[in-house]
Amino acid sequence: MQRRTFIGALAAASATGLSTRAAERVTAASGQLDSLAFDSTSSLVDETGGELTDSSVIAVWAEDTATNADSDGAGDATLYGDSVPIPLVASEDGVVGLGSILVEDGMDWQYGSEEFLLNVWDAEVGGGTVLWDESHGQYYTLSTVSEFHTYAENNGYDVQATTNLSADLSTADAVVITSPGSSFTTAERGELADFVADGGTLFLHDQSDYSNYDETANLNDVPSELGLSFRFNDDEVVDTTSNAGGDYKPVTDEFNTAFDYFTDRAGLELDPSKTYTGQVQEVLDGDTVKVPLDGTVENIRILGIDTPEKATNSGAERVEEWEGIEDLSYLQTWGSNATTFGKDELSGKTVDVTFDSEEPIRDAYGRVLGYIYYDAGSGSRDTLYNEEAVRTGHARVYDSGFAKHDSFRAAEETARTNGVGLWAQSDPDNSTSIRNRAVDDLFFPRAASVRTTGGAIDPSRVPVTAASTTNQTLDGGVSYADIPLVGVDESARTAVVGAELVDESYESAEGYAVDTSTYENFVFLTNLADSLSSNAGDILVDGGHGQFSSDFGLSVEDTAYYMRYLEGQDIGLEGVNDITASNLDGARALVITSPADAYTQGERDAVASFAANGGAVVLVGSGWASTDARTNLNDVAAAVGTDLRVNADSLTDDTNNVGGDAQVITTTDFDTSFPLFDAYDGSTGDGGSGGADVVVSQIHEDAAGNDNSNLNDEYVVFENQGTAAADVTGWEVQDEVGKTYTFGSFTLDAGATVTLHTGSGTDTDTDLYWGKGGAVWNNGGDTVYLYDASGTLVTSTSY
Repeated sequence: MQRRTFIGALAAASATGLSTRAAERVTAASGQLDSLAFDSTSSLVDETGGELTDSSVIAVWAEDTATNADSDGAGDATLYGDSVPIPLVASEDGVVGLGSILVEDGMDWQYGSEEFLLNVWDAEVGGGTVLWDESHGQYYTLSTVSEFHTYAENNGYDVQATTNLSADLSTADAVVITSPGSSFTTAERGELADFVADGGTLFLHDQSDYSNYDETANLNDVPSELGLSFRFNDDEVVDTTSNAGGDYKPVTDEFNTAFDYFTDRAGLELDPSKTYTGQVQEVLDGDTVKVPLDGTVENIRILGIDTPEKATNSGAERVEEWEGIEDLSYLQTWGSNATTFGKDELSGKTVDVTFDSEEPIRDAYGRVLGYIYYDAGSGSRDTLYNEEAVRTGHARVYDSGFAKHDSFRAAEETARTNGVGLWAQSDPDNSTSIRNRAVDDLFFPRAASVRTTGGAIDPSRVPVTAASTTNQTLDGGVSYADIPLVGVDESARTAVVGAELVDESYESAEGYAVDTSTYENFVFLTNLADSLSSNAGDILVDGGHGQFSSDFGLSVEDTAYYMRYLEGQDIGLEGVNDITASNLDGARALVITSPADAYTQGERDAVASFAANGGAVVLVGSGWASTDARTNLNDVAAAVGTDLRVNADSLTDDTNNVGGDAQVITTTDFDTSFPLFDAYDGSTGDGGSGGADVVVSQIHEDAAGNDNSNLNDEYVVFENQGTAAADVTGWEVQDEVGKTYTFGSFTLDAGATVTLHTGSGTDTDTDLYWGKGGAVWNNGGDTVYLYDASGTLVTSTSY
């Protein structure tokens, strides 16, 4: 709001689930507004000044993550308890109370506040004359809401300002009263009571008590005169989690749909389906321009790209984002070059602005996110500036979820390969090696544990276990005494990890309070991916399924420091949004964090094919993930044929943690029989070494007829999917109860298979015989374990 001078730190809005505290509270449904933003809002209380809990009069609550405070320090606020939802809008007997003005000029309208308020007017009035009271020293006069004024009049209302409410009241169908600087006289209060009794409607707008700008006592005289069950609280509602760019702008979708206030309708926001045409007024830098759209000059953040910061804004630059470049001053020079490029291409030109179906219209700062099409000399506006800046080496791809991401990424790869523009100095092969050392400690932020489809995971498949002090909070999942944080299925080339190990939010350079570079998360994750892969390409991170800006997912944009580590190991890290066989082909590993959006069947098939062709799949869960996101991730696990799953739980540790944060747990409980804990040297798996890779490719546990009478039709097939022969002499095969077969002198060539039959026969290069007198493999389910001659587990497969 206008008198708020401090802009809080940006906090990404998060989607929260259905509250259980009031049956009427539901999240937005199809055809409804998605959410509302309440800029500088008060809450409401009951007629005694206590917590308002009567859901029959409450239309909107804040999210469960919101709190309220006595911001002016006057000691006159009612503070809501943790278990009581905070009401923001109430409606009773022709009077609607709203904690915020909602529709002040200059808003970006992306949350539909104007649509909501007009819905309220329609439901309570349905048209006619609305008086806007300016006779009581209000700051929010009709001129401060001119955009909404026009919007309302275009939808059938006659909205008039009045400086003499008593004289004009008889002409009105409704009256708007915002925070009154002067009190209402006894006569005026009586007139308002009569107005409502005769069928008139009042809309009362409060504001937060920030700097004591509110006039709550004067406003409360009105509902008090009318004998209503609600009043306005002298407080400020804040939400550090769900907000519109500052904690004083809480965002909520907790609506009481018993009120007909929430229909999604045409509003004042730009139409994402339209193309807007305007003349560029100013090029601010290489990725931001000013263009008038639909009568308003908008700052347009050019979608999908990032140009280097100029020297004047060097504090916002991170060299880690620029592959193979470590020189900040060099990037600053290219920040100026990118600005010059933008001016040369766009200044004064008429451009077409379009939007992306996968991105919001605006970013958290209210800037329009758009594609800019212009005439680059062809006579038509057919050149996409966003991609042109990438193609010419003036920008990198910004790894959010936008639809054109992968085509932009291809353009960037071409520019990097050819040393175009700023990439002339990119030399990832000679990047400084950082943090590559033996794994001593790992931290798992906001972690979940790992399970299987059959329940608890066998400890032999768990390379990392939580400390004994870790606490598990279940949400219907599997309970553990020793909590597994990572599970491995070598036969499916898949691992499940319970936390986002490489989230840059936990870097001190990003403002985190603790230096986490002392932990070896980067080394462990790289060893894990490499150990499962037979490919030597890049590591890919999926960012196309709602992971960007999610509280429980990562895109490459969130992993800049891990990218710099990988450069030092001669491994590329790239984002991928379109999960297709061609986009995954040849990659070393695909990392998928909790996807808010489900994978299609075609995408799941592509991941399964990728794993079958030697790629590692690393599925990364989170204790903060929504149920849907966890299900989406586990659906991918099912598609690749593993029994591993992310558990339905969350983990905390009051003792072993980072910086006293119980949600960022630490552990040193490692099973070092897994080759995951040395400094990375490219030899942890066949992906790095080009070595052997023996897996279980088939289990035929149910022989034809009676198993004990047809033992050679009960068998297990082992396949070497690597690129080198495997000497399996002395290796052992075991079932779950410890029945053991030991290989004699035997070499399994690359690409070859060998079948181990339960019964007796003559061994050959393709068939071996256990010589058992009875069936081994349980038809109702069992696990095949394969150990090398040193006793290290090579692979295990359950059925």
